[in-house]
Amino acid sequence: MSIRGGIQPNQVYNESLCEVAYDLLSQGKTIARVATALKVKRKTIYEWLNKHPEFADAFELGKDACQAYWEDRGEAGTFGEYEKFSAASWIFTMKNRFRDDYKDDKSDSKDVTDIVSKLIDKLVE
Repeated sequence: MSIRGGIQPNQVYNESLCEVAYDLLSQGKTIARVATALKVKRKTIYEWLNKHPEFADAFELGKDACQAYWEDRGEAGTFGEYEKFSAASWIFTMKNRFRDDYKDDKSDSKDVTDIVSKLIDKLVE
């Protein structure tokens, strides 16, 4: 089955795709963009990540480069290099795309709540 313009889905994996994936990610693109450029489903990307260590390595490096790309954009916007920089939009992007590094850490408030609950339990005993 072909889709628009005769593009065939389910491209066969080869190592040259590692470079394509890395290049796109390092330009700030999403996994969906990588899949589209490679003419595969997102599911196929995840299968390749599990099956081909060299693809997984390129992808991991690309994701780090992607985050660096967006951090550079945020820094440039913060220092006035973009006329219409939206800090709110940038923060939203960072918190959602790079959660491990940009999530709001709620663990401190949970720890305090746990401590208070334990103290109350002790007082009630």
